[in-house]
Order: sequence, then structure tokens, then C-alpha cells
Amino acid sequence: MLPLDRILRAAAAIVACVLLGAAADDRTLARPLEVRGKLVSGATFSGQLRRWDDDGIEGSFGRHAWLDLVGPDVRRLYMQVMDKSDASQWLRLGELLASSNGGERFAAEAFGQARRRGTPDADIDAARTRAGGAAAAREERGRMERERRLQDAVLPDDATATPWPVLSDAQRADAVQAMKAEAAEALSTVGITCEPVETDRFLLYGDLPRAELERWGRDLDTMYARVADLLAVPKGVNLFWGKAVILAFRRQDTFQVVEAAAFRHKAPASLRGVCHQRGPQVFISIWKGNDELEFASTLVHETTHGVVHRYATAARLPEWANEGFAEWVARACVPRSPVDANRRPQGLAFFRAGSDATKVMAMDGKSGTWPGDNAIGYSVGYLLVDLMIAERPKQFAAWVKAVKGGKDWSAALGEEFGMTPAALAQAASSWFRTNDGPPRR
Repeated sequence: MLPLDRILRAAAAIVACVLLGAAADDRTLARPLEVRGKLVSGATFSGQLRRWDDDGIEGSFGRHAWLDLVGPDVRRLYMQVMDKSDASQWLRLGELLASSNGGERFAAEAFGQARRRGTPDADIDAARTRAGGAAAAREERGRMERERRLQDAVLPDDATATPWPVLSDAQRADAVQAMKAEAAEALSTVGITCEPVETDRFLLYGDLPRAELERWGRDLDTMYARVADLLAVPKGVNLFWGKAVILAFRRQDTFQVVEAAAFRHKAPASLRGVCHQRGPQVFISIWKGNDELEFASTLVHETTHGVVHRYATAARLPEWANEGFAEWVARACVPRSPVDANRRPQGLAFFRAGSDATKVMAMDGKSGTWPGDNAIGYSVGYLLVDLMIAERPKQFAAWVKAVKGGKDWSAALGEEFGMTPAALAQAASSWFRTNDGPPRR
């Protein structure tokens, strides 16, 4: 005679199959269930659930994989249709929960139920291992989808700019290793060997104390988040190819040797730091000296160039906006930054003398006209960007997107920001003739 517990489990399984209308190889429900749920993407669905299997559910709402659902809904819906006496189904539920978004906290309960029904620990360990791999794959798919959505938002159907490739996790790991190798090679030219300070987005090297590099790394992560928020970059997206490299040195002569040997660049005596863009790669080389605020402002300024370079495409903003935005970010992100004191008086004097900002907006590096006499382009660009962000921050971001998508910057200014270059120049002139700072909301 069979033991009573086995008889009861068998009876429960038969009852479950009758109620659910599901044979061992066909889990079609005898009566559809009215369900609703939420997907990891944030979308919701509702309708009649008619069939389910180990991989997902089907019904009037279409088909959704279990792993497309948020964890709590995986647990709730699976438990509505499963045979609760079946150890293999508890094991599968535990695996799904352990690999789902927000379901990890429920996985131990499901695995415990599987164990109580005779599932060996080795099978549970194997399920946890599979779940770990599935969770990693889900995170990778989600990250890549967020990056593709950013590019779709930036690039219209008629875009002329080429988007940066979206990297897989393996490709991104290879990119990080490549950046580390090139950084080590650059440092070898001045005899420096060190392990990087590594953050989510940056690799920091140099002969500064490690604790100081760690502090700059935190500051750069904060600065990145602010720029990403202004430009509507989805949360969690790392724009860089692998990670950006920061090479920070105590002395100017060390900086100049690295510039010459690693970047084939003869750094002028006035240069504090520079962003090098090698295709998709971003390197910031900089020296500190005795002025920490100037160092911090330059570091943020040059890093902003790297972020904008990697924003969707390699298309460039016009010089006045590219430099003006970098100055604006440095002013906004560095407490007591000298940027405003250095730029605003010269810019105000320009506008109050009745000078025409459209002439500065037409300057560019290719023609050799940038940055103009006494580097006026930086000050005028800074005030123009300051006014644009203060007045219309969303439209400013939309304009940046349009230019990065390949649109002519002046045409995009009218379409996305709502002002022609001449109108923006006139608005800035009218405002700054009588106001020392931009409008504050």
C-alpha cells in the first residue's frame, strides 16, 4: 500500500489538473483566468490568461515571458496556475524569482517548498546558478535597450549622424580592459605605475594621492549624473566606451611629457587640461598645481566634453555651445568655481558694448576663428548657454539632441529652441545689458 502522504499528493495533483485543465505536456487552462500584471519595462497588461508553461504566459494580451514580468507578479500569477504539490514547479518558480526583477526576496520561500517536497540540494543549487546567469542576461538586455531608446530619441528617421554602437556586456568589459591598457602605456612614458581608482564610469590614474583620486571619482560621478539628467539620458546608462580615463598629475611638466608622448600633442604653457577623443574613446589629461578650484573646474569642463562626445553620436555642437556648456557644468558642479568670475565680466562687457553675438556663434576651430580676440568666445558662449538653460532647459536639451542627430545647429535652434541665432543673440543682448545674471526660476 502507498504511504498516505504520497496518496494525498497524487490526489492533489489530479485535482489541480482537473481544475486547471492542464495535462503534463499541455498547461492550457480549462477556464481562462482574468489577470493583470506589470512588465519590467513599466508597461502593464490585463486580459484572459489561457495557457502557461515554464517560460511564460499566453492569453488575450498576447504572450509574455515570465522574466518580462516584475518579480511580485511572477510569484502571484505563477502560484495561481501551478500545481502546488509539484516539487519541480516550486523549483522552477524559485529559479524564476531568483532571476527576476524584484523577485529575489521570494525565491528562498519557493526553493524551501521544493526542498520539502524532496528536491535535492544539488538541484536547487543548479537552479540558483541558472538564475544568476539569467539575471545577468536580463540586466544586459535592459541596459542595451535603454541605450537603444536613447539613440532612438536622439536620432530622427532622417538623421545623418551615425550612432555609437551599443556594446554587449562582454564587449564593454573588453573596452574597459583596452582603456586600462592604453592608460598604463601612457603612464609608462613618465615612469608611473599604479592601479586605477575605478567608479561606474571612470578610471582615474596619476601621481596624486589615491584618496584624492577617489574623491575626484565621486565628484565626476555626481557631475555625470547632473549632465545626464539635463540631457534626459535614461537612468543607469553609461555613455562611455567602456569607461573614461582620467590621467591626473601633480606637475605641469609630467602632464606635458604625457601629452607629447602618448597623445602627440604639444601642450601650450597655458593649458591646464584637455579631453582627447580617439574615436569612441575618451581620455582626460590634466595637471593640478597649487590651485585646486581651477583644477576641479578644468577637470569637470574637459570631462563634460567627453560626455557630450559620447552622447548618442560623434556629431559636435558649435564651438560656442560646446565650450559654453562645459563652462556652465563646471560652474554648476564645482562649489566656489572661478568660472563665473572669469567669464561673466568679459561677457557682460561684450553685450553692454553693443557687440553682435552672432559673429561669435559663427566662429569655429576649422576656420581658425575660434575663440576670437581675447578668447571672447568662451565668455559669450558661457552666457548664451547660461541664459538658454535658465529660460528653457527642456528646449536646450532638445536642441542638443537635434544637433547630435545631425541637424544643422542654426536650423535646429529655431526648430527646437524656438529662436534663430539672431533672435537668441538679441535676447541675450537685451537681457545682459541690464542684468548681471540670468533669470532664476
